[in-house]
Amino acid sequence: MGVRTRPTVLVVEDDDGIADLERIRLEEAGYRVAVAGTAEAAFAALTRGPVDLVLLDYRLPGGADGLDFYARLKRAALDPPVILVTGFSDEGTALRALRAGVRDFVTKSAEYLDYLPEAVSRVLAQVGTERKLAESEARLAGIVKSAQDAILVAETDFTISLFNPAAERMFRCKATQAVGRSLDKFIPPNLPPAPGGHGTPSVVGARDRGVRADGEVFPLEASVARTEAAGKPFYTIVARDVTERRQMEEALRRSEERHRSFVETTNEWVWVCDAAGRMVYNNPAVAAVLGHTPAQLEGANTLDLVHPDDRPAAVALLTRAVAERRGWSGVVFRWRHRDGSYRHLECNAVPTFDAIGRVTGFQGADRDITDRLRLEAELRQAQKMEAVGRLAGGIAHDFNNLLTVINGYSEMLLGDPALGQVGREVAAEIARAGDQAAALTRQLLAFSRKQMLAPRVLDLNALVREMERMLARLIGADIQLASSLDPDLGRVRADPGQLEQVLLNLAVNARDAMPHGGYLTVETRNVYLGPDYPALSAGVSPGPYVLLAVTDTGVGMTQEVKGRIFEPFFTTKEQGKGTGLGLATVFGIVQQSGGHIDVYSELGQGTTFKMYLPRLTDGADTPSPTDGWPAIPRGTETVLLADDDAGVRALSRLTLQSYGYTVLDAPDGDEAVRIGLARHSPIHLLITDLVMPKVGGREVAERLGPTHPEARVLFLSGYTDDALVRHGVLEAGVAFLQKPFTPTTLARKVREVLDAQTPSRWG
Repeated sequence: MGVRTRPTVLVVEDDDGIADLERIRLEEAGYRVAVAGTAEAAFAALTRGPVDLVLLDYRLPGGADGLDFYARLKRAALDPPVILVTGFSDEGTALRALRAGVRDFVTKSAEYLDYLPEAVSRVLAQVGTERKLAESEARLAGIVKSAQDAILVAETDFTISLFNPAAERMFRCKATQAVGRSLDKFIPPNLPPAPGGHGTPSVVGARDRGVRADGEVFPLEASVARTEAAGKPFYTIVARDVTERRQMEEALRRSEERHRSFVETTNEWVWVCDAAGRMVYNNPAVAAVLGHTPAQLEGANTLDLVHPDDRPAAVALLTRAVAERRGWSGVVFRWRHRDGSYRHLECNAVPTFDAIGRVTGFQGADRDITDRLRLEAELRQAQKMEAVGRLAGGIAHDFNNLLTVINGYSEMLLGDPALGQVGREVAAEIARAGDQAAALTRQLLAFSRKQMLAPRVLDLNALVREMERMLARLIGADIQLASSLDPDLGRVRADPGQLEQVLLNLAVNARDAMPHGGYLTVETRNVYLGPDYPALSAGVSPGPYVLLAVTDTGVGMTQEVKGRIFEPFFTTKEQGKGTGLGLATVFGIVQQSGGHIDVYSELGQGTTFKMYLPRLTDGADTPSPTDGWPAIPRGTETVLLADDDAGVRALSRLTLQSYGYTVLDAPDGDEAVRIGLARHSPIHLLITDLVMPKVGGREVAERLGPTHPEARVLFLSGYTDDALVRHGVLEAGVAFLQKPFTPTTLARKVREVLDAQTPSRWG
């Protein structure tokens, strides 16, 4: 910022003509002039500043008094020098003005404009002189009072006349006790006579010991100057106790040894650079942090190692730190490792100064927090997944009840031979929409890892071969599909339907990433993840795995996109082209199956998804056979049906009756218990929703067990597996049917429970 060369005068005058005349005259005299027509405008101008002098009219608009306005300024801690201008001569007003602190009083006469510049110049000179004197005296008093060295003044007879606070501390004596005593009580003087006449200060001696008030002799460094003021000679002694300094020098030497040892052995990168960022010193830890030896970095500019995207912020930080004479703490930048990768370092530094207080550089210590940031990002991602998972689980119950009704009646309509062509088409569309809604619910539950899975021993090679034709149709003719399958591939335990969903979702993503064609490769092989595998720190256990990899030659991803691809509802596709659930679903299925997923991608080079599923090593290497779907036999047994959802209850009752069963239905748990206790003939099967108001399905089964020991139990629920675990169903191993279900599914499950060798009961 440039230095102002001309003083600024604020003219406070409500008469525009007079104000203009005063402005012109002062500008001709070389002043900057600002004009304010009201007290408020003047107050605002002074608040903005800077103003060197105020030319204040005595009468302000609205009958205001200029002196009252001046008093207001002083109350607001605004006290510029003021020249009061008035249109009439009044000794009382002049006296009042001068008492208030006004510097001069000018009467608007015929010649006052000629006198005005002279008055302004005189007041400014007076103010400048006063300010310099005050500053000089304040500085001198402040120096003496705050000096760390003892300052003593002695007359020619060595009588002490000044004893500053530092002298009090050094000699352990109050100033009131020291003043008037002889100097040799504290510092043996042995001084030559004081000069006569005028002279300049001159050092006439030095002393190396002092005496405290209690008689203790101690080493000091003292210089003695002989001078005079107003014709009166005196001595000035400046003394410093060096006992502590000598002790500190020894302590410093030992501290430097300890510091050097710490710096040379710490794991943090300790460095020193100059004010431009050039490296002066690096400790050995830089080799572990950035892969460079200290010698390789000597003289290098630190900014050259900062990631290009972070460099502007680093330059701004360094520039600001030099200007503000301060360091920084907790600042994170990405630094280039010798191998070309980037590491996140948390930087802390303090400035170094030269003898006159200029910043000469910085010294600091940087900590590698790359792994910590990665773990924090993984934790945030897990928390996001958990939050959305709770949402998915919360809506699943009611949504699955609705889908049970929609899909169930759609199936019934489609199975009705009397339904016309138009009705059949309408029912088919309803069924298709219901299936899509059920699939969406399964996706939500899959990515949140709350989907009910049916795992079995699988041969991934067989699953890939079975899906090759479907995948080829899905990706189109302009994308070539190839597979590389390990013939000795181990077995995994997983839900085949869910893994098929994984392959389908990845194939759809790959197709969208290759709009002009390309190659899609599916690979399987046995791998062993050792302790050095990077993802092990994220909770992946070392051991044998089966790798399922899907690679495309598409457009690839940026690092920013790659970091978010598994977030639910995140998508880079245009609106209407994607839900953002595909990869989130893949992530959830792999995680719920006990596996781990890695992504490798570069812009323009394609993408590879690598899924690691635990390989079976316990001999269970025979894939489970695919169950057929035999015809559903009818029945004549009595079924007690309890469900608080009227739609699901009506559909279930109609289905069971159509298959020949006698159905007793209850809208809640209380009614189911009442019906069961009142019935003396057998109840062959209790079908009950697990979660109902007041009395849930588990309690219904427990309360009816003693009365109807013959009754088997089938639980229904639209909740996800964590809710079922809380209600104790999964641990009990009883029969269970997840909503949404169709009439066919319900009828088959009922027959399965009734025909089972082991009765399905609660407890």
